[in-house]
Amino acid sequence: MLDRPPVSTVSLVSLLEAGDDDGLAAELVDLATRNRLPGAVRDELQALPDARRSALALRVIERAAATTPPVPVERMLMRILDGLAPDALSWRAARHLIGAVSTWVGSRPGALAVLAAVAERETGECPPALLAVMRRTAHEGDKHWPAWYRAPMQPWLDDTHGRLNVGEPWAEAANTETPTVELLTHALAAGGAKPAARWSQRAKTLMAELGADDTRALIRRWFGLVPSPRTIMLQTEDRWDPNEVPDAYNARALRGLLYILAVTPSQDDDVPAVGRLAQHAAEKVPGHGPRSQMIAHASVYALERFSTVASLRELARLRSLGQPPGIAAALTAAIGRRAVALSVDPARL
Repeated sequence: MLDRPPVSTVSLVSLLEAGDDDGLAAELVDLATRNRLPGAVRDELQALPDARRSALALRVIERAAATTPPVPVERMLMRILDGLAPDALSWRAARHLIGAVSTWVGSRPGALAVLAAVAERETGECPPALLAVMRRTAHEGDKHWPAWYRAPMQPWLDDTHGRLNVGEPWAEAANTETPTVELLTHALAAGGAKPAARWSQRAKTLMAELGADDTRALIRRWFGLVPSPRTIMLQTEDRWDPNEVPDAYNARALRGLLYILAVTPSQDDDVPAVGRLAQHAAEKVPGHGPRSQMIAHASVYALERFSTVASLRELARLRSLGQPPGIAAALTAAIGRRAVALSVDPARL
């Protein structure tokens, strides 16, 4: 197939108009090897009746799977299936596409919504890995496009409170081990450079209700899992490796959990656990910078709020490692404030 001359847009449209879906599927697989789909052909395919579009997608999947090596056609199909009525798509095709997109940083919101609806039709729920890519897509879309971009996915984004994205060991452990969904829901609700007073008050009440000692130990255990390799490795075409950077949605939960520890009475074991998390978050990823400025700054905030000599020493240790400018400045300011409060000479730490 690779030795054949590239088919023209006119020829593709001719196959489409003639109803030769076997021939069309063959040409689409060939196009996928070169990662190109003419816009005119895409528009024609999207205008097909839903039943034919769905059947064509399955033909393309089957033909691509029969090649050696199999041809990745999923990105092409997600463009073709955008806006398809979910009832028209077979579970066989949807299951294949869900498996593929679960390793992507993001995809087309409309096509992801189709897959989620088909999955609910067949299994009663949106697969966790599909929900994760929907959240990643929404996060990236929020940087560049208005709210309408995420609108097709919004029902699933709204109906999943307190459920973290799978793919990271710490988040999967938290989903399973949390004593109540409210712990993660409250962590996700935190925002800003420091927690709001009302949020902090609820955090204190919640920790008392759950048992502060056991809950703190659980949170520290989750922190220890953060550096573990992802359980679902992501594909990327970016300059940096997304597998080396915390999932943006889960990072928000980590920030909230750090704030929960910060606004409630600390324990000795909190300091090294938060310090290790801060060090991991501040490490530079090639092409990206620090793994997570947000987690690093929240960790510095927590260590300062612990207000012990041990936490002050941990802040000094972190600064001695050589940090990116913003994190280094935060560490220096925190050390200065805590040293005065504790009547400790920073030079003697």
